[in-house]
Amino acid sequence: MADTGKSGRTGIPGRTVKSVTRDVPLVRERRDKLIKAAIEVVKEKGFHAATMRDIGRVAGMTQGTIYNYVTSKDDVLFLVCDRLVSEYQEETRKALETIPDPIQRVRAGARAVAEVIYQHQDEILLIFQNSHLLDKRSLRVILARVDGFARLFEKFITDAAQEAGIAIATPYLMANIFTYLPTIVALRRWSLGRELGQDVILSGLTDFLVRGLGFPAAAATSSKAKR
Repeated sequence: MADTGKSGRTGIPGRTVKSVTRDVPLVRERRDKLIKAAIEVVKEKGFHAATMRDIGRVAGMTQGTIYNYVTSKDDVLFLVCDRLVSEYQEETRKALETIPDPIQRVRAGARAVAEVIYQHQDEILLIFQNSHLLDKRSLRVILARVDGFARLFEKFITDAAQEAGIAIATPYLMANIFTYLPTIVALRRWSLGRELGQDVILSGLTDFLVRGLGFPAAAATSSKAKR
């Protein structure tokens, strides 16, 4: 039985998606196909109208084969949500780990969040439109991961503010704004995508977030901040 959604390292609750197949790489590969197919089908038909047969057709799987890797359409929706949240958190963590200076990390984090969300706009829209359909346990898992991510940024923002001598009264609130605001690239793409290019959008978002915390828009340096 393969599972997903477990995060004992961080204390975040988990949720198991049962699989008849025990070949973990195969399960991952087939679920990747199901996730991509589900995004395409739900985007076209909506979650309620989409059927497992529709998803299987796009994924190139029979309905019987699908149930070797998931047990329901709800499992597929959870996998879509879980995959996106996990991916943008992991990509952002990688960006942060390569930069020792906390002020530079804040800027790199803002850019990383914006870039990952920009690359996964369809998934973001699907989550915003359909996450309320998740069962209570699945929704708790997703929300706990999102909150854990905000807590991560709360620490980075606090460290950077202390080093720069900037007073931030509510770092947790700032962290939530910091991690939520970039979703505008998906939620308003009907307007932004028509008027602005990718780099303009991402650079503008990064500068807005960094300056909103009181840091310079241009790449700030800790040496300047300490003067």
